[in-house]
Amino acid sequence: MMERKERKPYWRHTKWQMLASVVPFLVLIIVLPLYAESLNGERFLGFPLGYFLSAHGIVVIAIFTVASFVNRQDAIDHWHGAHEDT
Repeated sequence: MMERKERKPYWRHTKWQMLASVVPFLVLIIVLPLYAESLNGERFLGFPLGYFLSAHGIVVIAIFTVASFVNRQDAIDHWHGAHEDT
């Protein structure tokens, strides 16, 4: 259990880590549809490129974002002494 004085830095660090993980993903979700129609002129594996990136690229980036978030959060937990011993 963390001491009361150690909680504020821990949550500040966690908050900034969360923003660093979520903001790039949200920007991608907003920007990609703006360019999807112009990307659909090109084809990749028989699919329009805009469709392919929307259907597969966002899923891959979401998985990578979640995996990196979990890894960095685990490092934050260890740094602040809040990790779970299993």
